[in-house]
Amino acid sequence: MLYLYRQWLQRELHMRFRSSALGLGWLVLQPLAQIVLFTLVFYQFFQVRWPQGDGSVGEYGLQVFIGLSLFTFVAEVINRSPASVSGFPYLITKVRFPLLLLPAVVVGAGLVQLALSLAVALVFALWRAVYWQALLLPLALLPLLLYAQALAWLLGAAGVYLRDIGHAAPSISTLMMFLSPIFYPASMIPAGMQWLIVFNPLAWTLEAVRGLLMHGQMLHWAQWGGHLFAALALLALGRWFFVRIQAGFADVL
Repeated sequence: MLYLYRQWLQRELHMRFRSSALGLGWLVLQPLAQIVLFTLVFYQFFQVRWPQGDGSVGEYGLQVFIGLSLFTFVAEVINRSPASVSGFPYLITKVRFPLLLLPAVVVGAGLVQLALSLAVALVFALWRAVYWQALLLPLALLPLLLYAQALAWLLGAAGVYLRDIGHAAPSISTLMMFLSPIFYPASMIPAGMQWLIVFNPLAWTLEAVRGLLMHGQMLHWAQWGGHLFAALALLALGRWFFVRIQAGFADVL
Protein backbone atom coordinates (compact mmCIF):
# COMPACT_ATOMS: atom_id res chain seq x y z
CA MET A 1 0.00 0.00 0.00
CA LEU A 2 2.79 2.43 0.90
CA TYR A 3 4.61 1.66 -2.35
CA LEU A 4 1.44 2.28 -4.36
CA TYR A 5 0.83 5.56 -2.55
CA ARG A 6 4.38 6.72 -3.24
CA GLN A 7 4.04 5.89 -6.92
CA TRP A 8 0.78 7.82 -7.26
CA LEU A 9 2.18 10.76 -5.35
CA GLN A 10 5.18 10.91 -7.69
CA ARG A 11 2.81 10.66 -10.64
CA GLU A 12 0.69 13.53 -9.29
CA LEU A 13 3.70 15.81 -8.85
CA HIS A 14 5.09 14.86 -12.26
CA MET A 15 1.79 15.49 -14.05
CA ARG A 16 1.38 18.84 -12.31
CA PHE A 17 4.76 20.17 -13.40
CA ARG A 18 5.57 18.26 -16.58
CA SER A 19 7.04 20.38 -19.38
CA SER A 20 8.02 22.95 -16.74
CA ALA A 21 11.68 24.03 -16.65
CA LEU A 22 11.58 24.86 -12.92
CA GLY A 23 9.48 21.85 -11.90
CA LEU A 24 9.00 21.72 -8.13
CA GLY A 25 10.54 25.17 -7.89
CA TRP A 26 7.11 26.60 -8.73
CA LEU A 27 5.86 25.25 -5.40
CA VAL A 28 7.96 27.95 -3.74
CA LEU A 29 8.01 30.64 -6.44
CA GLN A 30 4.23 30.95 -6.65
CA PRO A 31 3.68 31.82 -2.97
CA LEU A 32 6.73 34.11 -3.04
CA ALA A 33 5.21 36.06 -5.93
CA GLN A 34 1.92 36.34 -4.06
CA ILE A 35 3.72 37.61 -0.97
CA VAL A 36 5.27 40.46 -2.94
CA LEU A 37 1.81 41.48 -4.13
CA PHE A 38 0.04 41.21 -0.77
CA THR A 39 2.90 42.90 1.09
CA LEU A 40 2.65 45.83 -1.32
CA VAL A 41 -1.12 46.10 -0.83
CA PHE A 42 -1.49 45.47 2.91
CA TYR A 43 1.86 46.72 4.25
CA GLN A 44 2.37 49.76 2.02
CA PHE A 45 -1.16 50.80 1.08
CA PHE A 46 -3.15 49.82 4.20
CA GLN A 47 -0.25 50.15 6.69
CA VAL A 48 -1.01 46.82 8.37
CA ARG A 49 1.48 45.90 11.14
CA TRP A 50 1.80 43.04 13.61
CA PRO A 51 1.75 44.06 17.31
CA GLN A 52 4.87 41.95 17.96
CA GLY A 53 8.08 42.43 16.05
CA ASP A 54 9.97 45.39 14.67
CA GLY A 55 7.36 46.45 12.10
CA SER A 56 9.75 46.02 9.18
CA VAL A 57 8.67 44.93 5.73
CA GLY A 58 10.76 41.77 6.07
CA GLU A 59 9.02 40.81 9.30
CA TYR A 60 5.61 41.44 7.74
CA GLY A 61 6.51 39.44 4.65
CA LEU A 62 7.59 36.46 6.75
CA GLN A 63 4.35 36.57 8.74
CA VAL A 64 2.38 36.55 5.50
CA PHE A 65 4.56 33.83 3.97
CA ILE A 66 3.85 31.46 6.87
CA GLY A 67 0.12 32.16 6.73
CA LEU A 68 -0.06 31.89 2.96
CA SER A 69 1.85 28.59 2.98
CA LEU A 70 -0.68 27.02 5.32
CA PHE A 71 -3.63 28.48 3.43
CA THR A 72 -2.27 27.20 0.10
CA PHE A 73 -2.10 23.70 1.53
CA VAL A 74 -5.72 23.81 2.74
CA ALA A 75 -6.94 25.44 -0.49
CA GLU A 76 -5.16 22.75 -2.51
CA VAL A 77 -7.07 20.07 -0.63
CA ILE A 78 -10.42 21.87 -0.97
CA ASN A 79 -10.02 22.63 -4.67
CA ARG A 80 -8.61 19.30 -5.87
CA SER A 81 -10.33 16.75 -3.64
CA PRO A 82 -13.81 16.91 -5.27
CA ALA A 83 -12.34 15.51 -8.52
CA SER A 84 -9.75 13.23 -6.92
CA VAL A 85 -11.94 10.15 -7.37
CA SER A 86 -14.26 11.10 -10.22
CA GLY A 87 -11.23 12.03 -12.33
CA PHE A 88 -10.20 8.34 -12.56
CA PRO A 89 -13.32 6.44 -13.66
CA TYR A 90 -11.27 3.61 -15.16
CA LEU A 91 -9.91 2.77 -11.70
CA ILE A 92 -13.44 2.46 -10.36
CA THR A 93 -15.15 0.56 -13.15
CA LYS A 94 -12.39 -1.75 -14.42
CA VAL A 95 -9.65 -2.14 -11.82
CA ARG A 96 -9.61 -3.22 -8.18
CA PHE A 97 -7.87 -0.24 -6.63
CA PRO A 98 -7.75 1.11 -3.04
CA LEU A 99 -9.73 4.27 -3.78
CA LEU A 100 -8.99 5.75 -0.38
CA LEU A 101 -5.51 6.47 -1.72
CA LEU A 102 -6.72 8.96 -4.33
CA PRO A 103 -7.79 11.76 -1.94
CA ALA A 104 -4.77 10.94 0.23
CA VAL A 105 -2.51 11.66 -2.75
CA VAL A 106 -4.01 15.16 -2.99
CA VAL A 107 -3.13 15.75 0.66
CA GLY A 108 0.35 14.34 0.13
CA ALA A 109 1.04 16.62 -2.84
CA GLY A 110 -0.13 19.62 -0.83
CA LEU A 111 2.06 18.52 2.07
CA VAL A 112 5.13 18.48 -0.18
CA GLN A 113 4.46 22.11 -1.09
CA LEU A 114 3.84 23.01 2.55
CA ALA A 115 7.08 21.36 3.67
CA LEU A 116 9.11 23.22 1.04
CA SER A 117 7.49 26.54 1.93
CA LEU A 118 8.03 26.11 5.67
CA ALA A 119 11.65 25.12 5.01
CA VAL A 120 12.07 28.45 3.20
CA ALA A 121 10.37 30.21 6.14
CA LEU A 122 12.83 28.59 8.54
CA VAL A 123 15.75 29.85 6.45
CA PHE A 124 14.41 33.40 6.59
CA ALA A 125 13.70 33.02 10.29
CA LEU A 126 17.40 32.32 10.83
CA TRP A 127 18.05 35.96 10.02
CA ARG A 128 15.92 36.93 13.00
CA ALA A 129 16.00 34.24 15.67
CA VAL A 130 14.98 30.60 15.69
CA TYR A 131 13.61 29.49 19.02
CA TRP A 132 13.80 25.97 20.38
CA GLN A 133 9.99 25.95 20.31
CA ALA A 134 10.31 25.55 16.53
CA LEU A 135 10.94 21.86 17.25
CA LEU A 136 7.24 21.60 18.10
CA LEU A 137 6.29 22.53 14.53
CA PRO A 138 5.24 18.96 13.54
CA LEU A 139 2.94 18.79 16.57
CA ALA A 140 1.41 22.16 15.71
CA LEU A 141 0.69 20.97 12.16
CA LEU A 142 -0.69 17.54 13.09
CA PRO A 143 -4.35 18.54 13.70
CA LEU A 144 -4.49 20.52 10.45
CA LEU A 145 -3.09 17.57 8.48
CA LEU A 146 -5.73 15.28 9.97
CA TYR A 147 -8.46 17.82 9.21
CA ALA A 148 -7.19 18.02 5.63
CA GLN A 149 -7.25 14.26 5.13
CA ALA A 150 -10.75 14.00 6.58
CA LEU A 151 -11.90 16.81 4.29
CA ALA A 152 -10.27 15.14 1.28
CA TRP A 153 -12.16 11.89 1.90
CA LEU A 154 -15.47 13.69 2.43
CA LEU A 155 -15.12 15.91 -0.65
CA GLY A 156 -13.65 13.15 -2.81
CA ALA A 157 -16.56 10.82 -2.10
CA ALA A 158 -19.27 13.46 -2.31
CA GLY A 159 -17.75 14.89 -5.50
CA VAL A 160 -18.52 11.67 -7.36
CA TYR A 161 -22.24 12.21 -6.83
CA LEU A 162 -22.44 16.01 -6.73
CA ARG A 163 -20.15 17.67 -9.27
CA ASP A 164 -21.26 21.15 -8.13
CA ILE A 165 -18.90 20.79 -5.17
CA GLY A 166 -15.94 21.23 -7.50
CA HIS A 167 -17.37 24.49 -8.83
CA ALA A 168 -18.08 25.86 -5.35
CA ALA A 169 -14.68 24.89 -3.89
CA PRO A 170 -12.64 27.89 -5.20
CA SER A 171 -15.17 30.36 -3.77
CA ILE A 172 -15.08 28.60 -0.41
CA SER A 173 -11.28 28.64 -0.25
CA THR A 174 -11.20 32.33 -1.19
CA LEU A 175 -13.68 33.13 1.58
CA MET A 176 -11.53 31.17 4.02
CA MET A 177 -8.47 33.18 2.99
CA PHE A 178 -9.98 36.49 4.03
CA LEU A 179 -11.66 35.10 7.17
CA SER A 180 -8.29 33.86 8.44
CA PRO A 181 -5.56 36.21 9.75
CA ILE A 182 -3.16 35.64 6.87
CA PHE A 183 -2.51 39.23 5.81
CA TYR A 184 -3.46 40.88 9.09
CA PRO A 185 -2.84 40.04 12.78
CA ALA A 186 -5.48 38.20 14.76
CA SER A 187 -5.60 41.15 17.18
CA MET A 188 -7.44 43.16 14.50
CA ILE A 189 -10.45 40.84 14.83
CA PRO A 190 -13.03 42.26 17.31
CA ALA A 191 -13.07 40.61 20.73
CA GLY A 192 -16.57 39.29 20.15
CA MET A 193 -15.39 37.40 17.07
CA GLN A 194 -12.16 35.91 18.42
CA TRP A 195 -13.89 32.54 18.41
CA LEU A 196 -13.21 32.56 14.65
CA ILE A 197 -9.54 32.06 15.52
CA VAL A 198 -10.00 29.45 18.22
CA PHE A 199 -12.43 27.23 16.30
CA ASN A 200 -11.07 27.76 12.78
CA PRO A 201 -8.43 25.03 12.30
CA LEU A 202 -6.52 27.04 9.69
CA ALA A 203 -6.53 30.26 11.72
CA TRP A 204 -5.52 28.48 14.93
CA THR A 205 -2.72 26.59 13.22
CA LEU A 206 -1.19 29.57 11.47
CA GLU A 207 -1.25 31.58 14.71
CA ALA A 208 0.40 28.65 16.52
CA VAL A 209 3.08 28.24 13.82
CA ARG A 210 3.84 31.96 13.79
CA GLY A 211 4.15 31.89 17.55
CA LEU A 212 6.61 29.00 17.43
CA LEU A 213 8.80 30.30 14.61
CA MET A 214 8.77 34.04 15.16
CA HIS A 215 8.06 34.69 18.84
CA GLY A 216 9.14 31.55 20.70
CA GLN A 217 5.65 31.05 22.12
CA MET A 218 4.55 27.65 23.38
CA LEU A 219 1.51 25.87 22.01
CA HIS A 220 -1.77 26.35 23.83
CA TRP A 221 -2.01 22.70 24.79
CA ALA A 222 -5.70 22.72 25.75
CA GLN A 223 -6.70 24.17 22.37
CA TRP A 224 -4.25 21.86 20.59
CA GLY A 225 -5.77 18.84 22.32
CA GLY A 226 -9.27 19.99 21.42
CA HIS A 227 -8.35 20.36 17.75
CA LEU A 228 -6.57 16.99 17.74
CA PHE A 229 -9.62 15.25 19.20
CA ALA A 230 -11.96 16.98 16.73
CA ALA A 231 -9.65 16.18 13.81
CA LEU A 232 -9.46 12.49 14.74
CA ALA A 233 -13.25 12.33 15.04
CA LEU A 234 -13.69 14.01 11.65
CA LEU A 235 -11.05 11.68 10.15
CA ALA A 236 -12.98 8.63 11.34
CA LEU A 237 -16.20 10.13 9.98
CA GLY A 238 -14.59 10.94 6.63
CA ARG A 239 -13.20 7.44 6.21
CA TRP A 240 -16.52 5.84 7.21
CA PHE A 241 -18.42 8.07 4.77
CA PHE A 242 -16.05 7.26 1.90
CA VAL A 243 -16.18 3.49 2.47
CA ARG A 244 -19.92 3.61 3.03
CA ILE A 245 -20.81 5.15 -0.34
CA GLN A 246 -17.97 3.96 -2.58
CA ALA A 247 -19.98 0.90 -3.64
CA GLY A 248 -22.11 3.20 -5.77
CA PHE A 249 -19.23 5.01 -7.50
CA ALA A 250 -19.29 2.66 -10.50
CA ASP A 251 -23.01 3.22 -11.05
CA VAL A 252 -22.55 6.98 -11.20
CA LEU A 253 -19.42 6.98 -13.36
